[in-house]
Amino acid sequence: MKLTKFIVLPILFAANACFIQAQQRVDTTRVYKIDEVVVTESSNMKKQRSATPLQILNSSALKRLSIFQVSDAVKFFSGVTVKDYGGIGGLKTVSVRSLGANHTAVVFDGITITDAQTGQIDLGKLSMENVDAISLNSGQNDNIFQPARLFAAAGVLQINSIRPTFTDKNIHVKSFFKTGSFGLINPGVHLDRKWNKIFSSSISLDYLSSDGKYPYTMENGNATEKLKRLNSDVETYKAETNLYGNFGNNQRASLKAYYYQSERGLPTNILYNTYAGQRLWDKNFFVQSAYENIINKQWSLLVNGKFNWSYNRYYDPAVFNTDGFTDDHYYQNEYYLSGTIMYRPNHHLSFSLANDGSINSMRADLADFTIPTRYTLLNAFSIKYITERFSATAHALSTLTKETVKTGTSADNQNRISPSASLSYQLFKEEDIRIKLLYKDIFRLPTFNDLYYGTVGTRTLKPEKAKEFNVGASWLKKINRTIPFISVSADTYYNRITDKIVAMPQKNLFIWSMMNIGRVDIKGIETNIETAFQVNKDLRITAAGNYTYQRALDKTDKYNLPDKITYNHQIPYTPRNSGSARIGLEMPWINFAYTYLYSGERFYNQYNAPEYRLDGYCEHSLSAYRTFKMKRYSLTTRIEALNFTDNQYEVVKNYPMPGKQFRIYIGFEY
Repeated sequence: MKLTKFIVLPILFAANACFIQAQQRVDTTRVYKIDEVVVTESSNMKKQRSATPLQILNSSALKRLSIFQVSDAVKFFSGVTVKDYGGIGGLKTVSVRSLGANHTAVVFDGITITDAQTGQIDLGKLSMENVDAISLNSGQNDNIFQPARLFAAAGVLQINSIRPTFTDKNIHVKSFFKTGSFGLINPGVHLDRKWNKIFSSSISLDYLSSDGKYPYTMENGNATEKLKRLNSDVETYKAETNLYGNFGNNQRASLKAYYYQSERGLPTNILYNTYAGQRLWDKNFFVQSAYENIINKQWSLLVNGKFNWSYNRYYDPAVFNTDGFTDDHYYQNEYYLSGTIMYRPNHHLSFSLANDGSINSMRADLADFTIPTRYTLLNAFSIKYITERFSATAHALSTLTKETVKTGTSADNQNRISPSASLSYQLFKEEDIRIKLLYKDIFRLPTFNDLYYGTVGTRTLKPEKAKEFNVGASWLKKINRTIPFISVSADTYYNRITDKIVAMPQKNLFIWSMMNIGRVDIKGIETNIETAFQVNKDLRITAAGNYTYQRALDKTDKYNLPDKITYNHQIPYTPRNSGSARIGLEMPWINFAYTYLYSGERFYNQYNAPEYRLDGYCEHSLSAYRTFKMKRYSLTTRIEALNFTDNQYEVVKNYPMPGKQFRIYIGFEY
């Protein structure tokens, strides 16, 4: 096919390289080498130098949080709304600065996770056991040495696995067992092996099950009733293997194979009935690879490749049709290839060109299903200038798509240029106070469900167009031994979305309806603070907190739509006020951690009437943990009390969240 060649040929310049999966990309415009040791910036310094809003939870911060899934960690970022439909198996999607889940790219070890069917990545599927760091960029990442896909999103959530390191032994074994409320059982094992000076590998196996029968309080007028959540069980299997190659200081490579399988119940909307019989089966397999080569002082090369296969089965035993039930099967395939080359004429200036090609297809056993295929070509040209006190970055992204279907009419093809620019300036030489500016123009394509799903999809649906503006300031100060550092940042932002597509669940979490609001204006303020106190050699206190104020208003032209009664109303499920705090207490014999999450009132309807208001909520959690070291072995124990005040609340209307719960963790390492 001509278009297939058109997509693949521009990036075949790198085809002679292995396709291996890389870890977190380090912008090579700032690499310091002392003999064979590479010194990298701390997470605080990386956030400070970034010209765009960047938040990072490194390994030490993740240890202090009472988190089980990636979605739990993301809740501690400012400007983030996590839609959580309850329980371990409930769908969990992330929206950054009210732009919607489809505008947020979720990146797993350098390569984007995709779902052409819904466009929404369920963060509840991603466990935290082998995660080294999680970062969130609002807007555009400073790093220009990356795939073009990472330029094609309004926000980027990056998840980096722990890369194995070896000192005095060539094998590292880690096993764990978690248990807790609502029938939770979660054992797993992880094995690292060093084969020689070049190659190492890892393998992980993980099993999880939970009956999900948590209690909740149902209110009906003045009456209240104590019930248990039904059909909220989940069972998952996960296997992952990695092969790493380190070919000296300038080349590295890795290959990842991943398999995930789950069966879960879909708890119903409790407003309508207590019966829930719908089931969902998921299977996902992918293999991804990348190769990174710093060829010389001027040239660097990065190649990524991925094949992804996924399967979904949705079963509803009680449907008013001729069969009396629904049993639908969906299949997706993706082929992805990316090449990025960077040129650095000097220490201050760098250029990059990234070319990505992908083919996404979907089929289903539904009657008259269109069987769509989407061909996408992304080209990103970037330029970056950096000094000790100043940095500026500019990008231009070209998006070209072609849609085909086997039956019916396909959606329109797309051809668009999306620019972005950012800069950062340190005001004073002796004081690290930086001013930051960002502008980004981006759009997101309608998903296959948006376009082709039964009576819901429409072929004429327009892409969402988003413009992002950000003005921020940050301050980082090393004070003394007692207060090693204090980091403060504040950002004010304005986002405008036109032709906004909104997906809302109908009777359960698999059947959705599409809504087009038209235009949404989003204004907000984010503040973040983090510090530490070294009281004495045996006592260290860490503290961090953030606050977000957000107005996300429906600004669809009321003059063209005189009956538009929701004009100037807050869009659904967007709180005006939200925040979080975390405190850690580290001592030789035990460690404690306290976390606090807050969300203000929201509306679950586009019309902000009092009857559509959802109350605000707060959640308090406490954990205690300790690691016992015995020569070459270590044993870690942890106990967690989540939502220990038993706050009853809903993130999504009529999908109650669990109340008080407990978890126990035991981990063994060799």
